[in-house]
Amino acid sequence: MSLLEDINAVNDLLPRYSDYFVIHFDPALLPMFKPRDTDQTFFDHIPNFDVVLSGYAEIGHAYYFCYKGKPICIFGVIPLWAGVGETWLITDVSLADHARPFHYTARVMLDRFMSELNLVRLQISVHSHNVRAVKWAQSVKFKTEGRMQKFGPDGNDFFMMARI
Repeated sequence: MSLLEDINAVNDLLPRYSDYFVIHFDPALLPMFKPRDTDQTFFDHIPNFDVVLSGYAEIGHAYYFCYKGKPICIFGVIPLWAGVGETWLITDVSLADHARPFHYTARVMLDRFMSELNLVRLQISVHSHNVRAVKWAQSVKFKTEGRMQKFGPDGNDFFMMARI
């Protein structure tokens, strides 16, 4: 069994943060989640975005990162073709209160995505107004490749970033 499917093994990688854990995505938990402004864009502009997220979980891997049972981010990876995957992340308004455990967990999971899925490229698209997310992505080894004009569901630009 892949580590990405063995949620207990994933959580064993996070011993320093006992109140934090990763669980598989379940749309039933979405009402507990309040997305940040730029992440709320997806819910506001994509009909049935909860169904889209469930689709991400079916074709790839999708998780919640939780603190004491409350989701503070939703994230995952979708394999595009051999060696290439697209990661995605939606954050809760409370994320800033959990920066260190989130960052540690994200680094571990991104490394696992690369190794478990045999990826040579992991990409992410980041809303151009989300300066904090761009800086965070750079801190976990993503490099900006370019600006995708009018790419977002709200008509705003996004940056394509990749980890090679």
